[in-house]
Amino acid sequence: MPHGAAPRPGARVHIGNCKATVRYVGEVRGQTGPWVGLEWDDAARGKNDGSTGGQAYFSCRSPSAGSFLRLDKYNSQAELGCTVLEALQRRYGDQDFNADQAAEPAEQVSKAEGRKGVEWQFIGADKVHAKISQIQSLDKATLINCCISSVGSKQEVRESLPQLQELDLSENLLSSWLVLQQLGTALPSLACVNLTHNLMAMPTPEELRGAPHNQSLRILVLNKCCLSWSQVVLIQESVPSLQELHLCSNGISQLSASSSGGRQFSQLQLLDLEDNNISDWAEVMHLSHLPCLQHLWLGGNQLQHINLQPGSTAFQHLQTTLLRDNILSSWGDVDSLNRLISLTDLRLSGNPILNDARGGGRYEVVARVQGLTMLNGSAVRHRERRDCELRYLRAVLGELDEVKADPQAAAALKASHPRLDALQDQYGPMAGAIAPASTGTALSSSMVEVHLVCVAPSAGKKMGRQTKKVPGSLEVGKLKLLCQRLFKVPAARQALFLKAGGENPMPDNIGEDDSKDLMFFSIEVDYAASSTVSGAAIPAMCLEAGLADTYDAQHQHKPSQVVDQNKAVNES
Repeated sequence: MPHGAAPRPGARVHIGNCKATVRYVGEVRGQTGPWVGLEWDDAARGKNDGSTGGQAYFSCRSPSAGSFLRLDKYNSQAELGCTVLEALQRRYGDQDFNADQAAEPAEQVSKAEGRKGVEWQFIGADKVHAKISQIQSLDKATLINCCISSVGSKQEVRESLPQLQELDLSENLLSSWLVLQQLGTALPSLACVNLTHNLMAMPTPEELRGAPHNQSLRILVLNKCCLSWSQVVLIQESVPSLQELHLCSNGISQLSASSSGGRQFSQLQLLDLEDNNISDWAEVMHLSHLPCLQHLWLGGNQLQHINLQPGSTAFQHLQTTLLRDNILSSWGDVDSLNRLISLTDLRLSGNPILNDARGGGRYEVVARVQGLTMLNGSAVRHRERRDCELRYLRAVLGELDEVKADPQAAAALKASHPRLDALQDQYGPMAGAIAPASTGTALSSSMVEVHLVCVAPSAGKKMGRQTKKVPGSLEVGKLKLLCQRLFKVPAARQALFLKAGGENPMPDNIGEDDSKDLMFFSIEVDYAASSTVSGAAIPAMCLEAGLADTYDAQHQHKPSQVVDQNKAVNES
């Protein structure tokens, strides 16, 4: 790496094992000779906020990320970076290898940090010699943490990599957004660029106006680049064909950009804003004008509410929204999602609304959002949807029956379940059949067949499977007593899970309320054979806190104990 070049404010440098940005070059009051002020990427490496001796020389994002080095020490330690082609030759064209390099795997395929769904090519030592003469045929290259600070000669890059389509430049020393235009000029076939963890200064409007457009770029990854949304919007005209934009972990909290002047990202289909600081749904609504947006990833933010009014036309083409690990706590938020008319794929795991729901809340989300075909990574098929909607309908009708003497309370309850009327119309007489009132039918007509599987690991417990016919009105508490008799597992130590067939791979915890009967969980006569109840013994003290974890741990290593019971489902 070159040393000794004159420091330039804004330049990115590598010193020791740390990266930093040059923020100041000049004299420091009370000291002799020239100094260089640095802002370290790792704030723990710094000593101040850019001030010393009561004088402020520069500012830092973190109050402890700044420090000063004498110019001669800086010149001896700072690595100023290399060009893309130099890094490429070192990585792919080095003729000299040591024993460790020779032992590297022939080829590895990995996913770049924060970039979902794109594979990057790693070439091992035993294939490098073959690649030396074929660098011109490379269509993918990964140059992570190679101290690259510039593109270099665009003509040389173009001649060396005429077919390059995907380039990963994560964790380098790139310091200006103009590198994006330079890459577009040098690599006319480039469709995907990963610039994760490069802290780049924004170009001026004049520089942007004079820069050529990157017509071929479709995917741009800018995770951990300390960017604001308004900064990102400034480059939209220079990447007119962009379809996929990743902006994870940038600390973004606002999504308005009044200075953008016109339609933003007119061809953008996927926008990844995960792990930022967005807390207000009103900010998300600023994205509703994106005409082609189909996938919006908002996981790991701080969203508290979702507010989409009835009849809303916002996000008409949105098919996927990822909302995991926010702080959504109201079922009204889920009802708002039902107003996204094209929504088919949703992730809500890690939100209080599901964390606090009995059985994980899956059935209620499926029932409230009518178009879902995928929830939390698991397919929602027709049979599961029917089960969930019937169970939800039964629960709501039961609640309405309890408040039928209070018209005001009944009206408020109906208003909190916007899909109630549609579900009653859809299921017609079946809705009345699942109402809580007793119909007085014969016992034989209300019997259901359940497959009971014990996976209790404790010594002395009776493992195995039992098939029983029981009344649909049988309460969970009495079912536990039946399991106690069959499997010798005390009722107080049981965790009961319902696995209603292969269409819903996630078992439903039904053991928390002993007063509920089996019909409440939509275990109905016409598809009783597809219902499975599993009893698992766990320590009593884990019953509340560790119930799901215990079940998952037991089943993860014993797949054979929970497969056979679903044969009837898979064959039906």
